[in-house]
Amino acid sequence: MDDRISLESAELAAIYDAIYADRDDAGFWQAMAAATGDGPILELGCGTGRVLLPLARAGHEITGLDLSAEMLERCGAKLQSEPPEVRGCVRLLQADMTSFDLGRRFAALICPFAGFQQLRTVEQQLATLERCRTHLLPHGRLVLDLPNPDPAPAEYSREAPGDGESTAELVEWTDGRRIRWWMTVIGYDRLQQVNECEVTYEVIESGGASRRLTETISLRYTFRYELEHLLVRAGFRIVALYGDYDRSPLADESPALIVVAEALGA
Repeated sequence: MDDRISLESAELAAIYDAIYADRDDAGFWQAMAAATGDGPILELGCGTGRVLLPLARAGHEITGLDLSAEMLERCGAKLQSEPPEVRGCVRLLQADMTSFDLGRRFAALICPFAGFQQLRTVEQQLATLERCRTHLLPHGRLVLDLPNPDPAPAEYSREAPGDGESTAELVEWTDGRRIRWWMTVIGYDRLQQVNECEVTYEVIESGGASRRLTETISLRYTFRYELEHLLVRAGFRIVALYGDYDRSPLADESPALIVVAEALGA
């Protein structure tokens, strides 16, 4: 049976940890952090600490900001198992990325894993970029990680993918449990460039019983030159554009749209 859950669900935070544990972006964020030297870092949308905790273990002072109390609670619980020197590097804050005011500046602001994509309007995007510029030290860097959008028409389906279909992923969880999950586009607002997506997580217990948790999320697609114009409008200049976490140049077939920017006048 399906149970409708919200993005703030504590169980969903645990599921996120399982299904995104092996993303291949860790080396990229380590390199971005190393480029700041000893300067403090602010991560927007830190979630359960997948990026934040390895950076803290490497000795970087990092502040994690997220809107979800449940995500931050799970991140904080994991932080408690770290040694004192790691815990001392981290500060966690619940706040909206469009309106935060921390009263300090950072050497780098990072927004991994398409966190910027959850901003549905240009007004929200510009408000976030203005907050980022205000919180950057001179010559500080802003790094945004977005998907490189494909404007080809999406296929719409509300059916669960079959066992052999590549649209579903299966990952191991805890105590013999597994998670099978997939995303379905259920609507597209072409004018707003927003996909309405339904994400289904099928939790398979060790004995074979299963249950499904479903959430609906809105994702706004931002194209390369649109992003460049947004950044210039918000007072930034582009330092680098990458198409993947290996820092290869952005190309038509690139899976990612990663921008490194610096505030104008810095």
